[in-house]
Amino acid sequence: MTTSISSLLQALRITPISKSEKKVQQQPTLKVLADQKVALRQISLEAVSHHDDYSDCWVVIYDRVYDVTNFLQHHPGGADVIMDHAGRDATLAFHGTGHSRDAIEQMRDYLIGELPEHERIFRTNNSQVLLSGIPE
Repeated sequence: MTTSISSLLQALRITPISKSEKKVQQQPTLKVLADQKVALRQISLEAVSHHDDYSDCWVVIYDRVYDVTNFLQHHPGGADVIMDHAGRDATLAFHGTGHSRDAIEQMRDYLIGELPEHERIFRTNNSQVLLSGIPE
């Protein structure tokens, strides 16, 4: 199954866009409260691809979009580990590293949205996970 997920993720990746072609997109972020469900805004893989540098870094993990710009310098593995996947889906790299439960919980602080239903691999249209072991 890992091979098929990997192939699908590769197929969904967007070709990098040159710095001159990037569009500046400032949008408010959503914070998920532990005891409250908040409807997440839909962010396409194409939109995520515009956020791929140290000053503006978004990644997709399990169909959710995270703005990790302010976390880069605090990542235990170093900023470059995240930057290898900036503006793209980082699910396989994240999953393969074996992050702690605390690390997974900390991701909520950086959650800004989720992929549209037609781009999702791991969640249904109501954000229910399709496989066990995926963070809620």
